[in-house]
Amino acid sequence: MRQKWESYPSSIRLLTIAAVIFSTGMACIWPLVTIYIHNHLGKPLTVAGFLLLLNQGAFLIGSIVGGMMFDRWGKMRTIVVGSIGGILISVCLGVTQDFTVYVVLLLLNGLFYGSLSPVMNALAVVLWPEGGRKGINLIYVSLNVGVAAGSALGGFLASVSFAWTFFGNAISQVIVLTMFMLILPRQLKLAEQKRQLQTTTPEQAEGELLREPQKETKVVWGALLLLCGGLLISWIVYVQWTTVLSAYMQSLGISLRQYSLLWTLNGGLILFGQPLIAWVIRSFARTLKAQMLLGAYIFALSMLILSQSTVYAGFVAGMFIMTLGEMLVWPAVPAVAAQFTPEGREGFIQGLIAGTGSAGRMLGPLLGAFIFQSFHAQGLLFVMAGLCLLSVAFFAFHTSFQKRRHQVPVQNQVS
Repeated sequence: MRQKWESYPSSIRLLTIAAVIFSTGMACIWPLVTIYIHNHLGKPLTVAGFLLLLNQGAFLIGSIVGGMMFDRWGKMRTIVVGSIGGILISVCLGVTQDFTVYVVLLLLNGLFYGSLSPVMNALAVVLWPEGGRKGINLIYVSLNVGVAAGSALGGFLASVSFAWTFFGNAISQVIVLTMFMLILPRQLKLAEQKRQLQTTTPEQAEGELLREPQKETKVVWGALLLLCGGLLISWIVYVQWTTVLSAYMQSLGISLRQYSLLWTLNGGLILFGQPLIAWVIRSFARTLKAQMLLGAYIFALSMLILSQSTVYAGFVAGMFIMTLGEMLVWPAVPAVAAQFTPEGREGFIQGLIAGTGSAGRMLGPLLGAFIFQSFHAQGLLFVMAGLCLLSVAFFAFHTSFQKRRHQVPVQNQVS
């Protein structure tokens, strides 16, 4: 494990640690927002749901704006402004008891943290362009480590005071900002020097070609839109687990404790299932395109299993399979987008990818609730399985818009 960790560049190791701390702070807040609005501010759950919808909308806008700022205004400036804004908003959320003020702050929170959402993946692309999927996958796993740690920490802090969940987030973001300000400028300078010194160097390693994909000079909008379309559908399907399916499971007599254990399974598989997903990739999906296609098929399989299940074991199997699909799709999409991202547009493209995920989290609950009311649970699950096949089509045809078809280098695979 230590040898594998040391095989990553120092800049990526720094980014990984920062991602864990950043995600830990964010996870102190989000699992408890609904409870805070309902129990402490005395508002109905429907109001809480609507506010979270607005927050995701602000997050979407922030992701795109933040990505553009990352490219045009400067990497460190974007990080400093987004971080300071998020820190101040978190502190204000911890001290306010006024609902109107809370609503405004929650929207600003989505905007500022949305501006930071593309930063981690964009920095992974800039600092280690030859890393491909490996760098982005490491960030994906690190963010999930933070979610697991932050959820536990948030529960502890909330038992002391709900205000401390917001303060805990602010403290974590101060730590991340300090790390970036002290170390990141030098790492960015070294990456730029390395890029300038690089020449076209096809290398051979154990008979496999390790050539970095050539960057397109312009954004390939057709490919990018199909990629985002497939990701949007995948998120719409995925969020059914956190919305309609949670209520459906309770109607079947499955307790909230059993439901929460499914997310423990999800987190544990993401953290400890990397060897399994590496075997899946080596055996069945040796290119990033194949990973996305396989992941979308797995999402569909999960929905079909749930459509035939009314007992808890079926939901355990469905979550296990869905998590495998998540582990394939979520890191692969930004890595594919990075392959045809023009130099200097990394932030914008990764911001668009992050914003697409936010759009899926906005649309998913509304669409799912409408279909569930019209066609009941089995109808919802069949529709979601069909949508997964539509995402397969989007992922399959995105390469038709590229000038060159790039095979994924060997080092992009999980090792």
